Formats: sequence, C-alpha cells, structure tokens
Amino acid sequence: MQVLKRFLVAVSVLVLLTLAFAEHSGRSLRMAITQDEGTLTPYTYQTGYPGYEIMTLIYDTLYLMDANLNPQPWLAADTEISEDGLNYTITLKENLSWQDGEALTSADVAFTMQYFKENLLGRFTTAANKVASVTTPDAQTAVLTLASPDATFLPNSLTDIPILPEHVWSSITDPKTVEEPMGSGPYILAEYRADQFYRLVENPNFWGPKPAFDSIIAPVIRDQTATFQALQAGEIDVAVRNVSPELVERFSSRNDLKIAQGPGFASTIVIMDVTQGALANPAVRQVMAGLIDYNRLIDNLLLSYGTSGPPGFLPPASPVANPNTQEYPKFTPAEAQARLEELGFSKGSDGVYVDAEGNQLEFEFLTYSDNPIRLRAAELIAQDLQAGGFSINIRTMEREALVDRVWPEFDVSKGRSYQMSMFGWSAPVAAQARLGALLHSDPSVGVLNLSGYNNPEIDSLADQAAITSDPEARAALLYDIQEIVAQELPLITLFYQDGIYAYRPAAFDNWTFMAGQGIINKNSFVQK
Repeated sequence: MQVLKRFLVAVSVLVLLTLAFAEHSGRSLRMAITQDEGTLTPYTYQTGYPGYEIMTLIYDTLYLMDANLNPQPWLAADTEISEDGLNYTITLKENLSWQDGEALTSADVAFTMQYFKENLLGRFTTAANKVASVTTPDAQTAVLTLASPDATFLPNSLTDIPILPEHVWSSITDPKTVEEPMGSGPYILAEYRADQFYRLVENPNFWGPKPAFDSIIAPVIRDQTATFQALQAGEIDVAVRNVSPELVERFSSRNDLKIAQGPGFASTIVIMDVTQGALANPAVRQVMAGLIDYNRLIDNLLLSYGTSGPPGFLPPASPVANPNTQEYPKFTPAEAQARLEELGFSKGSDGVYVDAEGNQLEFEFLTYSDNPIRLRAAELIAQDLQAGGFSINIRTMEREALVDRVWPEFDVSKGRSYQMSMFGWSAPVAAQARLGALLHSDPSVGVLNLSGYNNPEIDSLADQAAITSDPEARAALLYDIQEIVAQELPLITLFYQDGIYAYRPAAFDNWTFMAGQGIINKNSFVQK
C-alpha cells in the first residue's frame, strides 16, 4: 500500500509539472528513476547509474564517450600527448561558459584537479591523483603533467572527471553539503524534492549542441511494478530501469511503446568479504562458484536475454576479455562435498560443513528488496549452495542500508560489515576494464574493491597495465589479471544482462544506445 501511495504522489506531481510546461514548443521528457540521487553534484549524486548520468547533464567533462565507447572531445577541442606520456596539453573549445554566464577557462580545469585531490571522492580523486601538476599558459590551454605514464588517462579519466567552476567551489569547504548544482552542461536543475522528483530545464546559454528537451521531469518510483505500470499508462515516457525479460514481448507488441536492446556491460555479481572465516579460502570460493547453475539464472531470470558471467569478470564482448576465463569449472553436490572434505571440512549434525578451526559454511546473504531479479537470483544460488553443504540465510534490505553494510560512505577504506551480498557495477567498470579499481589492495586505487581482496601480483599487474600504452601489451597484462581472478575468485560474476529499455516513441524516438550501457547517457539528451 505504501508503494502505491508513493507512486500516486509521484504521478500527481508529474501531471502538474507537465501541464506547467505545456506551452513550450519543444519536447518535455518524463523519465522515471529508481531512487533519490541527492542534489546532483559530483559529491552528492548516489549511484553510478543513473545518478552519474543525470549529474553529467549538469556538469561537463573534457571528453565524452560516444555510442561505441570511443572518447570524443567535449569541453576539450584537442589534446596533445607528449612522447613520454606524461604531458597532456589540452586546448579548450572557444566561448565556453558556466550556467551563470561566467567564462569557463583552463583555470577551472586546474582548480578541479586540485579540489578532487584535497576533497576525497573515490573515482574522481583516484583520477585526479594521477596529475602531478597543472599549468595554464592561457585561458584556453591547460597542461596536465602526470606523476607517471597512464595509458588510460584520456579514455578513462578525462571522460569521467566533471569540471567544477572555481568561482563557486573555491569557497566550499564541505562539498557534501552543496544543495544547488551549477555546471556548464546542457541542463539546469530547476527543482528538486527529496525522494519525490527532479525537474531539469534546458540551459539556454549552453555552449554545445542544443539540448534535446525543454525540460526533463524525473519522478522517483522505487518499485519496479509501479514503474512499468506508469509507462504503460502513459504517465512516463521512459524508465531508466532495465525492462524485466518477461515484459519484453508484451511491450514489443504495443504500438505506443518501443524496445531498445543491446549487449549490457552492467554486471550482477556475488561479492564476499574474503578477509574472514571460510570465505578467505580461495578453494572454498571455487566450490561455491562451481555449484551455481549459471544457465538456470540466464534462462529463468533473464529468459535468455543475457550473457553468463565469466570467472575472469570481463564479458566476452569486451575487446580485452580473456577467452580462457569465460567458464567456471562445475561441481555436482557430491563432488562439492568431496572437495570440502579434502579441504578439511566435515559435515556437522545440521548438515552444514565446518573446518577444524570452527569456520562453518553458514553465511548471511544480503540482497536488495526492490530488485526482483537479484532477489530471485539469490534464492536460486542459495538452493545450489545448500545442496553442496552450505547454509545460506538470505536477508533483503533497502538499497541504502545494504550499501552502508558493504560500501560505507562509498569508501572502501571504511571497511565492511557483511559476508555475502548480491551486487553489481555499472557499465563503465567492464567497458573500460577497470580491473585495478575492482581488485587493487590500495584503497586509493582499488576504490571498488568491496571484498578486501589483497594480492600483490594483481597489484603489480594492475599498476603495469595503468602505464602501458601499447594496446597489445596492455591487453596481455589484463589477460594475466583475469587468469588470477578466475582462480582466486574474490567475486563471482553471475551474468551480464542485456540492456533492454522501453520508451514511448511519440515523446522521443532518437535515443543513442551506448554499447554496454543503454540509452540513458548524455548523447541521448542533446540533439544530434
């Protein structure tokens, strides 16, 4: 009943806002999002998807990934890289401006790098820390000197770091309290009601291609069923949420809806705290991974709209995926139990295995309460593991509460308080092969290492890959990392679900499907 009430409130607000913009000659988009995303600054947005994508409608980056994941100049007009790979001379486009009319210059680029260094924020601080110094010969030129060569600096960092206005942020000492975002992007945040909706409007002074919409109204509809009911009823035009596989045929058969579909790079994984108890033993993790029926997950949950997860993490569609790390060795329940006994485990009176040190194979398994696919996946995985001698206790949690357990304050240096959890990473982690961020033991590098995994060889290989500019040599290093991951399994990749998005073509029919990520990306929100 509470879900229905929240849905009705969101729809009521939506109708009023739509009427308010009815006199505009351009398009207005109604886009349902899954949760509150904070005040949409680089320090307050909440999720990698769609939060980051919405935030970048307000804040620009120097480069922007195109539909094929190739970096294209955005704020930057051109970049020259020195032969030693240390100096990046960035020439900004002419006549750039902030949404308040102030000129955007190279000084803002220099300020941004320093600000993220001094005010820690996971992914952006990691990227900014690569920059040893910045000089600004003139208002349009910024020379970024790296501490060491980094082959991925332009495609990964310059496409990711949002540029901040110095004249606004220089006086901000606590960035997490900023309530009024102001960037250089195509849209301005005009209205925000926490846990209810956002209203973004066209930036009339935007320096780049014309925004595709006069306004974007984004109600928060947390419940999946309510989201797709709203879409079918015409209350919204698009949902950021992936369409459930069982709805694809129904939506495809309607004249008022369309489906956009392609390979997805957003992962669904089982993460574990590999620093404690039996989960610290890679051999135990191998048994767990071998018991899971991945085809059943794909067939039952995704109706074949997906790719089975590889033990090396990177999906087969990735250009640097190791083909030798695409399948898990399989265990029958009897084989799993025999292997556990070889490892020194014995079956207790309750049927659960325990080793000589008292490490019992009984784990709490966290999963989101608002994600039916992940909840059902957890249930199926629990069945598979229990058949092999494990005891799995599923606990459903609100999204924010779960994240607080596995990734407190989005800072891996804060530790963790969980045993097993369903989780997933947004598309860029796989698309950009961020294996260092996922696995490195140094929290300033391994900003996504939620398992507490520590392997010096992985650290060394990731460090080498970060500075190797030759594509073949870098791919070889990433292959080696995947080989180790496939053996030690600090996480278990379950599947990569196809990107399937439903929308109302009468409202808008010019979406850009970004490989591995889908239609909710900045390219879709500006005119081609």
